[in-house]
Amino acid sequence: MIRLKKMMALVIAMVMVICTMSMGTVFGAGDLTPDATITITGLDANDTVHLYQVLTWTDGAGWTINPNYATLTTEGNANFVQHVKDIVDNKKVELDKADLDKIATVVKQNNPVEDKKITESPYVYKTVQAPGMYMALVTPGTAGVVYNPIIVSADFSATPNTSEIDASTAFMGTNGSVAKKETITVDKKSMDPADVEKKPKGTHNVGDIVKFEVTTKIPAYSDAYEAPSFKVTDTLSEGLEMVVDTEHPFTVTCTVPGDSGNKEPKTGEKGFTYAFDSDGIAQLLDYADVTITYYAKITNQAITSVNEEDNTIEVEFSNNPNKDGDKGKIKDKTKHYTFTIDGTLFGDTEYTTAEIVKVGLDGDGNPVESMVTASNGSSHSALDGAVFGLYTDKDEAKAASTNYYTNTVFQGTVETKNGGLMNIAGLDVGTYYLVELTAPKGFIKDTAVHTIVIDAVIEDEPVTETIDGYEVSYKVPVLKSYTITVDGAESAYTMTLDGPSISSVTPGDSSSEIVNTKGVELPATGGMGTTIFYAIGTILVLGAGVLLVTRRRMNME
Repeated sequence: MIRLKKMMALVIAMVMVICTMSMGTVFGAGDLTPDATITITGLDANDTVHLYQVLTWTDGAGWTINPNYATLTTEGNANFVQHVKDIVDNKKVELDKADLDKIATVVKQNNPVEDKKITESPYVYKTVQAPGMYMALVTPGTAGVVYNPIIVSADFSATPNTSEIDASTAFMGTNGSVAKKETITVDKKSMDPADVEKKPKGTHNVGDIVKFEVTTKIPAYSDAYEAPSFKVTDTLSEGLEMVVDTEHPFTVTCTVPGDSGNKEPKTGEKGFTYAFDSDGIAQLLDYADVTITYYAKITNQAITSVNEEDNTIEVEFSNNPNKDGDKGKIKDKTKHYTFTIDGTLFGDTEYTTAEIVKVGLDGDGNPVESMVTASNGSSHSALDGAVFGLYTDKDEAKAASTNYYTNTVFQGTVETKNGGLMNIAGLDVGTYYLVELTAPKGFIKDTAVHTIVIDAVIEDEPVTETIDGYEVSYKVPVLKSYTITVDGAESAYTMTLDGPSISSVTPGDSSSEIVNTKGVELPATGGMGTTIFYAIGTILVLGAGVLLVTRRRMNME
């Protein structure tokens, strides 16, 4: 849309085209007729048009003000009084923003000549031999739309025609022009930490701090909107919380006159509300661009197998010049996912995953523990009590370092429980290395370093919901499927979606087994166990030597 400030020179001439002949000649000769209809294009289906006739033609009296709007011709509205006189004198009239604001403020207190909800654009009104200047106040039927007052005139011409105006492009006047129809949008973006390269976006470790950016714009309102409002509300789900400090500032960039701002949120809060100054909004002559940036942390509430967290932004704004207090709403949403090895899918125990199962075998390779059936249908001799460490560095894993992979949920080590499952939660997409640190008593420890790769497919899905009677549409990044690969064996879970909700899950057909064999674990060569034997042997040899020397001396004596 062309910037409105550049349209200051545009003139909407509210001209009642009256011929230069006398009024009696106009109607007596019958050579001029009133326009048959007025038409407003650029509207949306389900918009409601409230049409008011401000000026009318009366035979013998000429152009007159609608008696219900007599206050427009009082001394306090000297400009409009002059406009009416100019119209009567066949002069060109230019109505500016102030004039139209006054008209709108007065007319909406009275009954319109027509209230009509349209099923499709354009809106057409038959004047029925009632020429005049009309004002339309439009209640939007579409989310995110704001209409300012619209002026259209039905005058006289040699042949009946249609007076037409486009609500999408017409302007209110020359002095501080205001577009008649404006569309409000909101866009929320999440940005992963700058030092982490990951695909796809929207997957995180517990403990990650994510940057968010919200962009929208405030429309220019006419005075028909008393105390116009514009409010941005952010809501974080359970596994997200605000972070506000010197490194993670909360910032609002906007050009609303006199806007003093709001109290910024604090660390730990579940979102914020930012309401812009109403008096400042009323002074706008053009869109005011708004950018809000802030940070939120993935918390230890994100602990299910696939955890889904929402960050929802909602914009509420004045949207009806015909009725003060009416509000429109639009929204946008981001989703954020963390993953778990051996957990419950989205917290639902019906979908317990089994990517890795610890099993126990005897010396002949036979199961020594009770068999457990995993959610994917596979059976295993589950073994509890094995302790593992997870690493992001393969060399550390090989060295069995004590610097275990940690985040807010998974601290250090994990022990297999609940049928040989280990449940390591809050993981991001990426590559990890799993090492068994301690085997259950009576079993030999597995010494391999196991490579685990987590990958996911996330796609934007359209969502439509009804908010206060309006259909609001936006796109949400939705997890379609994910795969955890253990030493090359995939365990994929595919979600079937019903709108934004998950209605069913298809698990993969495999689990990776990490085996412990029953037996005694011998000390590693060169380890602490052999050192003890060396020490005992040395002591025995020294003792034997001392005993031999002592006996020889005794024999010599």
